[in-house]
Amino acid sequence: MIAAGLTLLGMFALAAAMPRHAPALLGAWERHVPPARLRIGGAALLLAALAATLAASDWPTALVTWCGVLPFSAVLVLLGLTYDVRLARGAAALGALAILAGLLR
Repeated sequence: MIAAGLTLLGMFALAAAMPRHAPALLGAWERHVPPARLRIGGAALLLAALAATLAASDWPTALVTWCGVLPFSAVLVLLGLTYDVRLARGAAALGALAILAGLLR
């Protein structure tokens, strides 16, 4: 659950680092957050998701699940960018909720 949330947030950060998507995803925050930090943060979140996956007791199955969550997260952000930015922002909020749910469990 934590790895899925970290992956969603990582994909959102990588999409927000692109100059074409930053105005839509970040709004007024675009001026305050440099793209290089978003790229580094997105990569760090994806690596943290991989680390959380490898820390699981059944790590081979968790690793295969993580490989499936990567494109799923990318598709959620992509569909949000294609249809309505609120969907992409909702995917990021869903990622944060998934992390909280994983920590509380």
